[in-house]
Order: sequence, then C-alpha cells, then structure tokens
Amino acid sequence: MRILFLILLLCLLPVAVVIQDLLPALPPSQERIQLLPVLFCFGALALPFIPALFFALATALIQGLVLLQFQSGHAEGGLAPAILFFFGWAIVLQMSGEVTHGLRWELHALGSFLVTITMLGGEFLMICAKRGGLPVDMTLLTRLAVPSGLSLLLAPLLYLLLRSLVPISSEGTLTKNPAPFDL
Repeated sequence: MRILFLILLLCLLPVAVVIQDLLPALPPSQERIQLLPVLFCFGALALPFIPALFFALATALIQGLVLLQFQSGHAEGGLAPAILFFFGWAIVLQMSGEVTHGLRWELHALGSFLVTITMLGGEFLMICAKRGGLPVDMTLLTRLAVPSGLSLLLAPLLYLLLRSLVPISSEGTLTKNPAPFDL
C-alpha cells in the first residue's frame, strides 16, 4: 500500500507543476501560486523516512528542471541546490512529524508556508549572487509573501483531499512513545 501511495504522490508532482503554471498570476505584482511545496510537505510528512527522501529527490529534480535558466551560456541555478534544499526540509519535516506523532494538518500548513518562503527566498538570493546586487523592494516582498501565505491556506485543503489515502502505520507509535503531555 505504501508503494502505491508513493507512486501516486510521484504522479501528482508534475500535475502540481502544470496546474500552478496554468493558474493565472495574481495582481498586483503578478505572483504565482506555488503548489509543489504544498505537495512536497504532505509527502514528506506522510511517508516513512527513506521514501520521503526519495520523494524529496524527485521533487528537487522537478523543481530544479523547472527553474533551470541559462544566462550567457551558464546555468544560473542548478539541481544541486534544489536537492540539498528538499533533502534538508524532508529531514526537518520527518523530525517534526516524529515529535508531533504523525501527520497533522497544522504541521502541514506551517511546513508548506516555511518551505515556500525559503524556496522562493533562496532562489532569489541565488540569482542575486550570480548576477550581483540585491534589489529588495516592496514588489519582491509581495512576491515572497503572497505565494507563501496562499500555500498556508491551500495546505489544509490538500490535507483533507489526500489524508484518507495515507497508509495506516502498523508500528503503533503512540503506545511506544506517549507524549509527555496531552492536548
């Protein structure tokens, strides 16, 4: 069942990229809705550790290839920063899932917000480092804040759509490691 779930998530990655590219840009600064980080966070939280790392690699390859741009015959970005970025976030999300005892919608929403804002900010900083200069203005801040805020709002919707497909763990983690407090 877990393999089928991983295959479903892997099939949804290009679908998310196509949908986010087909959605119209939002006024006033032509911001783009980011669906890939929301799907990545769900997969990183719902999958076990090794499949989550494989899912992070697949997400990094897709995101890296989508953003691959050549300037004067040289690639501005590359696949290595995307792979390191998504591997790092997969590990952080896995650790957060362990602390909170599994997949939770609040963790998914917060993770989606943080992954989106760090992804967009990191891409901006990499391009600025390659081209030289750091033009920070209100348009840039809007282009970082709006997609990140929208990912925070879209994450619970994706969670509700896909939560029923998550395989139930047979390990019984709640009985092995009870939380020191109850909420």
